[in-house]
Amino acid sequence: MTGTLFAELPRPQATDSLPLPNTDATMLDMDRVARHIEQAGKLQRYGGPDDPLTYLLNTKCLVEIDGQRYATLAGLLCFGRDPQVLMPHAVVDLGHYRGVEQTSFEVAHLEKNIGGTLFDQVTRIESYLWLNIHHGMTIAQGSFKRVDLHEYPQIVIRELCANMLAHRDYYHASARCRVMLFKDRIEWVSPGGLPPGLTIDNILNEQAARNPVVLQVYYEAGYVEAFGQGLDTVVAVLKAENMPPPIFQDTGQSFIVTVYGRPADPFTSDGAILQLNESQRKILALVRQKGDVASKEVYDHCSSRPRRSLQRDIAGLVDAGLIQVSGNTRAARYRPGSGEEESA
Repeated sequence: MTGTLFAELPRPQATDSLPLPNTDATMLDMDRVARHIEQAGKLQRYGGPDDPLTYLLNTKCLVEIDGQRYATLAGLLCFGRDPQVLMPHAVVDLGHYRGVEQTSFEVAHLEKNIGGTLFDQVTRIESYLWLNIHHGMTIAQGSFKRVDLHEYPQIVIRELCANMLAHRDYYHASARCRVMLFKDRIEWVSPGGLPPGLTIDNILNEQAARNPVVLQVYYEAGYVEAFGQGLDTVVAVLKAENMPPPIFQDTGQSFIVTVYGRPADPFTSDGAILQLNESQRKILALVRQKGDVASKEVYDHCSSRPRRSLQRDIAGLVDAGLIQVSGNTRAARYRPGSGEEESA
């Protein structure tokens, strides 16, 4: 039986806790369930029975009717041995484009039919996105401390991957989830549009989970930060990092979330020094140019600046990892920091 299950069933209000015909407990991986229970316990997000079968029944990943046990949609999606046997459409297409349009000549990578459980899918998508976005550093204002900087916050990527999979309409058998990485943004496309009662205007204030069991399992596993607050978390994190807010779009057939990344400047070779003062820029340029500079050369190069101010400037560059120092104060020598040497 392949590809026909959802075409034959009426669409219920809540989908993921209902029994699926022609299924049983053997279709669920008990070892995977046991690992989930152990991990959820360590995260202090689950404190119930540790027997896999009891867990499945309690969470409605497995239901019993007239002595017969049936797997539910949530059970197959989260713990199924091969979910795509019954749900070939429960997959994700991943597209990576060099430019800002979804055109064939801009394709950098295309991966169709990413399957497995929802955990397998979110791990694969998150891993690809994280490896293919920009990562760099900047300087914290006032302290000159080196601060890691990412084109997109990792928590935003994970939350939106999990949100896409947990909220999609799995009775929408003609469509699949899509994730598209462009030069300037990432788009997450979830089939089925918003659940009844939710609109773009009230999405952050109301809750109407299409697949509440899946969401609960994701929460227990640590894949979402707070049950029912995924999009709120995304909005808050982007705001805290001074990034543009997400754009929500409901076409009726799909729910689309778009997040624009940080501009490219902070990830170029000069982006790391945008917050340095003029003296520090001159010192860094000298060290980069010569590769090894004595302290006297630095003081001569910036002779118009007071010596004590120069010492603070140099200390800030060292703290930020932009330059390295060796030797004592009078015989000190300066070289590019480890990251600077690699990019030089």
